[in-house]
Amino acid sequence: MGRLVGAYATSHTAMMIRKLQPDNDVHAAVHQAFAQVRAEIDRLSPDVLVVVSSEHLASFSYDSFPQICVGIGEIATGWGDGGVASAEVPLAGAFAAQLLSEGVAAGFDLAFSANPKIDHAFMAPLTLIRPEMDIPVVPVFQNANTEPLPPLWRSAQLGELLRDVITRRPAAETVVVLGTGGLSHWVGTPEMGQINSAFDERFLQHVRAGDLGAILAMKTADVLAEAGNGAPEICNWVTAMAAASRQEGWGVSEPERTARGPRGVVLAYESVPDWATGIALARLAPEEEP
Repeated sequence: MGRLVGAYATSHTAMMIRKLQPDNDVHAAVHQAFAQVRAEIDRLSPDVLVVVSSEHLASFSYDSFPQICVGIGEIATGWGDGGVASAEVPLAGAFAAQLLSEGVAAGFDLAFSANPKIDHAFMAPLTLIRPEMDIPVVPVFQNANTEPLPPLWRSAQLGELLRDVITRRPAAETVVVLGTGGLSHWVGTPEMGQINSAFDERFLQHVRAGDLGAILAMKTADVLAEAGNGAPEICNWVTAMAAASRQEGWGVSEPERTARGPRGVVLAYESVPDWATGIALARLAPEEEP
């Protein structure tokens, strides 16, 4: 069986690259945390990197917008949007094909995109964590910005699916799951530039405690109202947390109240008005630094 050797979650705004001021202590602290994630993933040396993220009406539009889409094929190409350079990213095609097949068999209405183009939601973290682009990636798009938005428990079920697929992969294969997005931010609205640090800290406390139940109890409408139209991207953190958990049976009612995930280690949190986002990075597994 394959092994999940690590799980991480990070913010993904392109402003981390486009508006970086190296002599700014806050900016430097964020980039230092990304450097730590880069070093840890280098030590973990995974065969596959599953990146669960969202997109911003670049790869998909209103004529066809999936809730969950798996990137399959051989190569993904960055859009080069937001000031993040384009690059070709090798895909873990066999893993992606198995995820798609087993996901549909398990009742997930998964879409797929062959040799997809991916925007800064994928490319900004990858550029900072693995600029060599030498680890095969499975890009998983999860809708976090186009209503109707799925409930967070569905994101946890996606994480469980990922974990199950990993266990059925070849014995020598090792996998890291990376969820990207959030935390609080408003995009293209009069509130853009505001950050709700209280929301962010409360969410990160749940991450530190491994309290998926408290996160799954959040209603998407409340997240939108309190933390902005970019905050539902926390669904990608939920997927990574669930993938690293041993618990099964995430559901609509009781399970989310008691759901436990791994105890996360928050590597950085900064409220960064320059980037219009509450920026966070966390190691979800393993608990100890690799």
